[in-house]
Amino acid sequence: MKAMSDGKSPRKNLFPGTRAQAMVEFAIALPVLLVMLVGIMEVGRMIITYALVNNASRDAVRYASAVGRSDASPNNYKYNDCAAIKGIATKSAFIVALSSITIDYYDAAGTYIGTCDATSGGDPDISVDSNYLVKVTVTASYKPVVKLIPIGQKNFTAISRRTFVGIFDLGN
Repeated sequence: MKAMSDGKSPRKNLFPGTRAQAMVEFAIALPVLLVMLVGIMEVGRMIITYALVNNASRDAVRYASAVGRSDASPNNYKYNDCAAIKGIATKSAFIVALSSITIDYYDAAGTYIGTCDATSGGDPDISVDSNYLVKVTVTASYKPVVKLIPIGQKNFTAISRRTFVGIFDLGN
């Protein structure tokens, strides 16, 4: 084969215009690919929000049903330390902003006995016994960042319940 002095290949393009055709095909396919990529990212964000709301509810009810005095304020029990229960839920859902956290208590027969007010820190009027139930409800909303796909705002609510197995005061 004869080499050319200017460094170009001696072979000629057998199909003129194929380079322009590839650019046009890419320009047609790019928007579809971008919509698919954004859709996958938004669905992933929605699933993460759902999972974090569920985990926040479970972690908060696990802390609330634990036997013992609160780490934050030793004068309160863990079930009575509403600010700590709310803090556990908020810490568990570290990426998602929780819109509401509700902590309810029920006796052994299933009768509602009160709500722990998470804004005041503690509710000394509520006392629990063995076989009582604590219920934590956590709510957060998901809103898509990019509105290329038809996913609207969704509110996720998770409810977790746990029974107090035994309450024993061992003193200080």
